[in-house]
Amino acid sequence: MMAEVDKKNYASFGLRLLAYVLDAFVLQLLQIIVIIPFLLSLGFAFVDAPFDWEAYEHYDKVFFTDLGLWIDQARPLIFAGFLAQTLYFSLLESSHLQASLGKLALGIKVVDQQGARLDFIYCLVRNMSKFLSSLIFMLGYLMATVTKNKQTLHDLIAGSYVIRPVSEP
Repeated sequence: MMAEVDKKNYASFGLRLLAYVLDAFVLQLLQIIVIIPFLLSLGFAFVDAPFDWEAYEHYDKVFFTDLGLWIDQARPLIFAGFLAQTLYFSLLESSHLQASLGKLALGIKVVDQQGARLDFIYCLVRNMSKFLSSLIFMLGYLMATVTKNKQTLHDLIAGSYVIRPVSEP
């Protein structure tokens, strides 16, 4: 196993971004086909239009009251989307595939320091930590462009790496 670790070819930021774009399509389909109908069947009502930011000249009390009401209506969908995304990535990346469908399509996978598959709990921590990576202009994601092993903040937290496995000659 140690020979595989020595041959790690860390996935670039661009390749990881492209994998996420592919996953975003899958997650959007999942939301449209499964999550929204399920929540509607439970009786959750959703807002029928996005929040109209341009309707307000000032960010005053009325703006924050209206925004709060809109968020209250959208909360079930926001929570279901967060849960679906976290489980999607965690279950697939901890499986024998070691990759989400987007990563799989591009030939990259998530591994631990020894090059082995991550346990579900580590994947769950990794994917829940993506919230931290998205704070402050996505700096946690952009860390992959400057860290030695092309790790994001959530990779560092979970002790994970995203690699493009080197095939044997």
